Amino acid sequence: MITNKIKLGIVGFGRIVELIHLPLLKKTAEIEVVGVYDITPQRRELAMNRGFQVYSDLDAMIDSDLDALLIATPPNSHYQIASNALRKGKHVLVEKPVTESLSEAEHLASLAKERGLILSVFQNRRYDPDFLFLKNYLATDMLGEILFVERRHHMFGSGASFGVKSFYPDWRKEARYGGGALLDWGVHLVDQLLQLNLGKVQQVDGRMTTLRWNQSEVEDCVQANLSLQNGITMLLEVNFGSNASLPMWVVGGDRATLQINSAKEAVLLQKGKPAEHLPISIDGLKDGAERIYSSFASCLLRGEENEIKPEEVIDTMKILDAIRISSKQKETVHGNTLFSSSS
Repeated sequence: MITNKIKLGIVGFGRIVELIHLPLLKKTAEIEVVGVYDITPQRRELAMNRGFQVYSDLDAMIDSDLDALLIATPPNSHYQIASNALRKGKHVLVEKPVTESLSEAEHLASLAKERGLILSVFQNRRYDPDFLFLKNYLATDMLGEILFVERRHHMFGSGASFGVKSFYPDWRKEARYGGGALLDWGVHLVDQLLQLNLGKVQQVDGRMTTLRWNQSEVEDCVQANLSLQNGITMLLEVNFGSNASLPMWVVGGDRATLQINSAKEAVLLQKGKPAEHLPISIDGLKDGAERIYSSFASCLLRGEENEIKPEEVIDTMKILDAIRISSKQKETVHGNTLFSSSS
């Protein structure tokens, strides 16, 4: 077990690292960034100018005396980098999705367990204000017995403009990099739905569509229905071609319906009564995601339980794979065996 500060290496110095990870790491005193690798000279130069030790060879950084690796590269490279790091005795924290497929994720989890190492994933949307509000509200039983849950994310475009120009900004639009709405945002929505802990998934109906505007070679629209063993139905929808301001969440019970319109506003709807507006005041994403790093550090330094566990990530990947299969075969995916660990 590591007894001092955790020495962390970063693979991929893109905007997600600059804007999300570095600010969180600066707040985590028990983690020190000791190396940065990026495939492009421009980003390596930027990292050097920010005061980081820079590597032009990934293996050289992994072979150094660092304790753990943050992988913040396109999804197609996650498995290879993570498996290499685990084999060399390094703990791993991966940007979502953990890998492109269920089989790759299961192999990483098995490899980490065999080596006595920690594998975790940056599922930061668990700490969004709207999601935390919903979890707390469900605990009040104000809605009664839950009947259905709907979760939507609409945006106009794939987010390719977020990518750094020195690499390849359009990677989110191409299959070879692991692009597409399912792995980009679908992974967040599935993780949130499973973290509501409303029951075990029994079957999945999924449809993945590439819209006719030809903005991408991969899917930019995903729709899926999850049926739970207890009768609750869940709907998720990701649409990269929509400017619509649809509710993020609609959750119905046998007494009332909760509609969450944004990270700041929710509405309680009851038959025969005026709508009750509920402000959302939870400081979620900004401070909440810091728990990913503080938990990761506590796990490595003191052996405490890590907040985002491999088995939870595997459950999410099972659903993503089922959505792919259902969409391709145009049929429902059944089976308690596939989803036996979902809760």
